[in-house]
Amino acid sequence: MTSDAKQRRTGAGAARVRELLALSLYHETVEPYACASGNRLQVRLRLGRDLAARVAVVHCDKFLPAKTTRTTAAQRYALDGSHHELFQAELTQRSKRFKYLFRIDGGRRSYFFSRSGLTDSMPPWEEAFEVPYLGERDGFNAPLWAAGAVYYQVFPDRFDRFGDAPASHTLTDWNAKPTPGSYYGGNLAGIRARLDHLTSLGVNVLYMTPIFTAPSNHKYDTADYLSIDPDFGTEEELRLLVADCHTRDIRVVLDAVFNHMGDRNPVFLDLLQRGSESRYADWIYAESWPLSKSERNYETFGYVANMPKWRTANRQVEDFLTGVAKYWIEHTGIDGWRLDVSDEVEHTFWRHFRDQVKSVRPDALICGEIWQVATPWLRGDQFDTVMNYPFARAVLDWLGKGDIDAAEFDLRIEQIRAQYAEDSLPYLWNLLDSHDTPRLLSVCQMNREQAALAVFVQFTAFGAPMIYYGDEVGMTGDADPLCRGGMLWDEQAQDRTALDRYRQLATLRQTHPALRHGAYRPLFRGVSPQLYGYLRQTRQRNSATEQETLFCVLNNTDASISFTCSDAQLPEGLYKAVYGDPDETLVRRGDALTLREKSAILFIRVGD
Repeated sequence: MTSDAKQRRTGAGAARVRELLALSLYHETVEPYACASGNRLQVRLRLGRDLAARVAVVHCDKFLPAKTTRTTAAQRYALDGSHHELFQAELTQRSKRFKYLFRIDGGRRSYFFSRSGLTDSMPPWEEAFEVPYLGERDGFNAPLWAAGAVYYQVFPDRFDRFGDAPASHTLTDWNAKPTPGSYYGGNLAGIRARLDHLTSLGVNVLYMTPIFTAPSNHKYDTADYLSIDPDFGTEEELRLLVADCHTRDIRVVLDAVFNHMGDRNPVFLDLLQRGSESRYADWIYAESWPLSKSERNYETFGYVANMPKWRTANRQVEDFLTGVAKYWIEHTGIDGWRLDVSDEVEHTFWRHFRDQVKSVRPDALICGEIWQVATPWLRGDQFDTVMNYPFARAVLDWLGKGDIDAAEFDLRIEQIRAQYAEDSLPYLWNLLDSHDTPRLLSVCQMNREQAALAVFVQFTAFGAPMIYYGDEVGMTGDADPLCRGGMLWDEQAQDRTALDRYRQLATLRQTHPALRHGAYRPLFRGVSPQLYGYLRQTRQRNSATEQETLFCVLNNTDASISFTCSDAQLPEGLYKAVYGDPDETLVRRGDALTLREKSAILFIRVGD
C-alpha cells in the first residue's frame, strides 16, 4: 500500500470516528450529568463506547477565564447501555462558578465538545457549558449515618410476640402458612426482646412496616396516623424500642402511607356520612357525590375501594400529613421514614415534606418506595434514597433465576450507576426481597448456593443491603401473603450456615469503609459469561493516595474458572482473600487466579 493510500485510509477512519462521536455525544447541565458534590462539580460525558482513548474537561471561573483555566482528566465511569459509555470528572474552582467544555482524544485526532457541538478546535468560552454557581443546598445531602448501612426489615405482626396476645383477633398458629387475613400476634415488645439478634447480625437500621392503627394485618390502610395499633402496643412501647435500639447504635425507620388512607379513617367516614357538605370534601379526589364504595367514585390506590387517595395539593392535607411525620420524630425519637407508594404523590408535596421533616431532625432519613428509576426524587430536594428494586431484579435474574448472564447483569448494574449521581449510590436500599415479593430462597428454587452468591453481591456492591426478616435463617415463601410467614426462631430448623454468612458479610462491611461508601468499578469483563468482578475503593478527595482497595469476583458456573487477574481498573499491589475459599489466598495483578464452582471471593489490597 502506498503512503498516499495509507493516509487516505487513516483519514477515512478518523472521519468515521468523528461521525460516530457527533452522533453519540451527550451532555447537559442537569443531574446526573452535572451535579454538585460538596464544593466540587461532578460532570459526565456520554459518547459511543470505545470511541475515545481519553477525555478531559477544560474549565474556568466564568468571570475569570484568563486566570483560572485548568484541565482535569476524566475517568471512564460506567456503561450506558450496550453502545455508550460515560466519562466522569470532578471539577474545582475556588469561586464555585464554572464554565467548561470537553476535550476528546479520538486516537488519531482530538476534538472539543461544547454548546456548539463537536468541533476540531477549542471554541470560545461563550459556547461552553455553564453552571453559574454551586449553592450550599443544591447538592445531594443525605444523613451520613445511612451511607452503606445494613438495614433489617420487620413485618411487626410476624416477627415475635412478647406478653399477652391481643384479644381483638383469632391468632394463627405461628408456624402456619399465612393467608391474607392471618394474624400472628407479633408486637413491638417482641421486636424489642429480639434486639440481640439484630445486633449479632451487624444491623445498623431497623425498618418496620406500618405500626399505626388500621384494621388489616399489614396496616397499609391507616385509620389513625397518631396512634400505635393496639395489636402492636403503645406509644410508650415504641419509645422504649427506639431507646433500646439507640443504645445499640441501631437507628429506627418507620413506614408511612401518605398516598392514601384506609376506609376507617375518620376523614373518610365523615365524607361517607356528610358527602359534599363535609369539611373534608376537598381532601380527596371525589368524582361525584355521595361517595359509594361499591361504585368507587373517588380516586384510590390501585383501584382498591378501601384505600381512598389523599389530595395532597390541599394545604390542609399537606399540613396534616407533614405534621404526622414530625410528631413521631419529636415524640418517640425515630430516625426517619420509608414512604409507601411515593411515586404516586406529587413532587411539590415531597419538597414541602422534606423541609418540614428536616426542620425538626436535620439528619432524619427519607426513603421513597419507587420500583423504577428514581432520579427525579434524588436531586437533594425530596428524598435521601429509594428502595433499589432495579438492583434486586438484576441480581435475581442472574443469580436467582438464571435468565441472564454476567454481561447482561453488568449492563443492568451499570445502568443504575449511569442514572444516579455517584454520591447517592451508597444510600440506595439494596433489597433482594420484601413483604411485597417472593423470598430470596424461593426465587432461587431452594438452591442455597445461588442464594449465597446473591447475598454476597448484596453486601459487597455499592448501596445499603436490606435484609428481609428471616432470610438470614433460610425462610421461604412465594408472593404475598406467603412471603409473610412467622419468623423462624427454632434454632434446630434454622439455616445456621446462612446465618453465619450474613454475620460474616456484615462484619466485613463494618470493618472496610470501601464496602460502605467506596467507589465501584466493574472488572474482568469478557472472561466468562458467568464470571463477574468489581472494584471497591476509597480515596482521599484531595489526593490520589489510596485509603483502601478491595475487589470482588464470583463464579456462577458448575465448574472452576481460571483466568489472569488483570484489569486496567485494578491497581497494582498484593491482595489477600478475606472472604471465600480460593486456591490462591494471595495474588498480584497479573497472577493466575482460579475460582471454584459457585464461589465468591473478596480480596483486600495489603501491600505494594
